[in-house]
Amino acid sequence: ALINGLSILPTHQKKTVYLCQLLIRIAKGKKLDCHFENDKGISPLESALSFWTLLEREEIELEKLHKDIRQLIQIQIVAVYMENGYFKEAAEVLERLFTGSESDKPLRMKLATVIKSRDPYVPLLQSFSYNFLISKIKSYIELFMKENETNFLLQAATKEVESQRLGAIELQNKTVNADENDKENLETKQRFVLSIILLKDMLGQ
Repeated sequence: ALINGLSILPTHQKKTVYLCQLLIRIAKGKKLDCHFENDKGISPLESALSFWTLLEREEIELEKLHKDIRQLIQIQIVAVYMENGYFKEAAEVLERLFTGSESDKPLRMKLATVIKSRDPYVPLLQSFSYNFLISKIKSYIELFMKENETNFLLQAATKEVESQRLGAIELQNKTVNADENDKENLETKQRFVLSIILLKDMLGQ
């Protein structure tokens, strides 16, 4: 439902959807037999890169971290193919990853050299490992959580509690004029409201 209505979601909710999509792909990044796209030739990490691009478009203040994570994903896309002995596929994906931008040229040339070496344990791939990618993603998540720490469900629940609290006060003011049946109904409602208030107090709200 979220994805179908993605175009009308507020920015912070879009980012949450993109991040969830990114994380599941990163988690499956080493499994080339796992597919998220209709094109079975697209690896989980290559699919993850497309969602990272969407996150980048929604943010402008994390340029350095964005670049670091983008390059780590690109390196690991190639590395995973090489670790599995798929050197032809590694060369093919290199063509898809880089579009000729001058800023990308140094990394592209390094990765092309690595693929020609047919050695998945060269220093470049060891230094910019999958574990290093995971640690950078965790750094990003920490920043994301700080930015989006408001609990919307708790906010809504708090508003409801406050509304019920006001309702309880109004009901108490009507007690004097209520007949016995109304009084019984009133007491039932009051007990319900008071239970909500007690729950709110227990939660420290």
